[in-house]
Amino acid sequence: MNWFLPAGLCAIIFGILGLYVRYLHINNISEPSVILFSYFAFSLPILLIPALKEGFPAPAAGFWPIAAAAASGNLIGFYSSIKALKHSEASLVMPILAMSPLFVIPVSAVLLKEFPSPAAGAAMLLTAFGCYMLTAGKNLAEPFKKLSGEKGVKWAFLTVGVWAFVANFDKLALEKSSIESYPFYVSALVALLALPFFLKNSSKIKRSDIKYLAGCGILNAGLFMTHMAALALTKVSYLIAVKRSGVLIAVAGGILLFGEKERFRRLGASAVIIAGNVMLYIFS
Repeated sequence: MNWFLPAGLCAIIFGILGLYVRYLHINNISEPSVILFSYFAFSLPILLIPALKEGFPAPAAGFWPIAAAAASGNLIGFYSSIKALKHSEASLVMPILAMSPLFVIPVSAVLLKEFPSPAAGAAMLLTAFGCYMLTAGKNLAEPFKKLSGEKGVKWAFLTVGVWAFVANFDKLALEKSSIESYPFYVSALVALLALPFFLKNSSKIKRSDIKYLAGCGILNAGLFMTHMAALALTKVSYLIAVKRSGVLIAVAGGILLFGEKERFRRLGASAVIIAGNVMLYIFS
């Protein structure tokens, strides 16, 4: 299988999940720590199916410490992103998160000895810049100008720093496990780590929220499975660059569903992202 197919599906689900969570926030459905727990807890029944079909083979030696590091990193990363959006506007936070492929490259070089080709590296830069343009608004320098004074921007940089390691830990753990069983193992670990935060806020859950929280788990299961399928076939940095392109889905949905403005600027940025992805497909 060509790696771009599962990576493209991963990007689409990433964008849909972003729209879905935004819908939950707009309608005051549940709260962040409950949503975070639901991502992983409600995904477990779906992720259990391929693991059971495979028969839960024992992972190779050294798997569990790496899986635990990936799970802990996911918890910190998601918590940091929530804190970032709590303290600062999305127009300051999202451009930083869109730059995550650039943070992945040096970590992959150290941990996995993975280096993008010059042409693929240029394509990734183009894609990351397009994602940045898409989310930064009219003043592209604003997120960096606010670094010293905005707590949310600092949390956003922590998020992408942590996730750069998590993406590489995922690949290291995947090499000691399998596409079928690793998503279940790591999701179970994250759900376990997130359980205390969930219990602290569980009294706020309304019965009508449950079906929406289950939707988070279904989408996250699809995201996880396509992420791992692509990760097994390509370099970490290539996958993350394509995955973050899912902001295209979020932008299109924001325009069509939520009536968001600045359509021409966003369409221009979208064209840059698409060009970067086409280049990455050709030169990877």
